[in-house]
Amino acid sequence: MRKLFVLFALVLQLTLLADSPIIYDIRGASPLLDANMSQFLDNWRTKTITPIKSGEYQNVIVNGDTTKKSISLTFDDSPDENNTAQLLDILKTHRVKASFFMIGNTMKDTNITVVKRASDEGHLVLNHSFTHPRLSNLDENGVITQLDQAATRIESITGHYPILYRPPYGSINSLVVKSVNAQGFTTVLWSLDSLDWTLKDPNAIIDNVLSNIRNGDIILMHRTPASVGALAPIIEKLSERGYTFVRLDEFLGMRAYR
Repeated sequence: MRKLFVLFALVLQLTLLADSPIIYDIRGASPLLDANMSQFLDNWRTKTITPIKSGEYQNVIVNGDTTKKSISLTFDDSPDENNTAQLLDILKTHRVKASFFMIGNTMKDTNITVVKRASDEGHLVLNHSFTHPRLSNLDENGVITQLDQAATRIESITGHYPILYRPPYGSINSLVVKSVNAQGFTTVLWSLDSLDWTLKDPNAIIDNVLSNIRNGDIILMHRTPASVGALAPIIEKLSERGYTFVRLDEFLGMRAYR
């Protein structure tokens, strides 16, 4: 009887593990990074991914389905009138839909045009806070205010109130996660950091992405000149390898807007 119980427990455990989504470690490396930056990134990645994998942080997404050869492009820190527009041009040429995590406070004046263009062309316009603070330094009211102000600004321009958000700097803690979840938002991080925020050489960015790509990766990029230079080759080379670019909501199987 005891043997049957042990066997049943083992089968149940294997079944649960088979049904559990794989959570990737966060990748991204370059020989151009100095030792201090590499160490900083390693420490942050370990500190961030450990509570996600353990289940301490709920509703925090790092990657998509690892069984499918699909990936999702995401861009942080837009809008700006120049680089964001160039990224949109490249995406349009290659018929790829992406997700832009935008800062609410910069959605004004001529930048409003590029926000509306991103939405009109079928990309997701998502929440990257209102003024780009480290949310882990704020109290609950501060976190909620940052997210709601940015989402409200996005809704006023695009007609959509986003419920997918990305914390500036990827900075989260248990208070941030609980505050975000209580408002019905979902935290979306990334599994592959292009490092375009620190690497100025598009070729280094391309090499990093191509060397580290996996099924189901959420790729972090920004709206820098280096990002603009790297984007088309990344799309072309990954497409040649058989990867399909999927917009984040479809990629994750969840709604992007309220």
